[in-house]
Amino acid sequence: MGVRDLSSTEMLDRAYAVTSSKDIQNLYRDWSNTYDQHLQDGLGYRAPAVLAAMLARYIADQKSKILDVGCGTGLVGIQLEELGYVNVDGLDFSQDMLEAAREKHVYQNLIAADLNAILKLSDESYDAVICCGTFTIGHVGPGALNELLRILKSGAPLVCTINAEVWIQCGFDQWLDIAESEQRLVLI
Repeated sequence: MGVRDLSSTEMLDRAYAVTSSKDIQNLYRDWSNTYDQHLQDGLGYRAPAVLAAMLARYIADQKSKILDVGCGTGLVGIQLEELGYVNVDGLDFSQDMLEAAREKHVYQNLIAADLNAILKLSDESYDAVICCGTFTIGHVGPGALNELLRILKSGAPLVCTINAEVWIQCGFDQWLDIAESEQRLVLI
């Protein structure tokens, strides 16, 4: 049975089973051509549209510089473009997913980077960060949020999803409590 024969649920199970960077690269190499179909059609994935609409409540200027973190194939980028945003960069760990995103022509720049490392991006360089589906089992932990706050301009929004199964398991709840107590962010 090839990757194209796997169901959407089986591919999602595979995503939750990754244990290394190599596993992640292999998963998204195999999934990049069918990812949109699996998520949208197979799983009814609506998070990109919901998250883009949330960001739009806080960013009125459609020329604002936005970073789509874990952009994958560009599902969030498409939603942002439909809302009129014209200055969106995409960042992802998988070169295969970035190539799929490039074909959608919704990003100004595409950046290959590991969120579990220091990002080669300047401090306070973005007006907003949006991140959909990246903080999940075996992928990216709460430490990456420190880097995302660093690259955001003061007072800029960070709109993201965090998988419920890992919220406590991976310490996102503790990270958020500390960041709020240190006044590094305000939770809305």
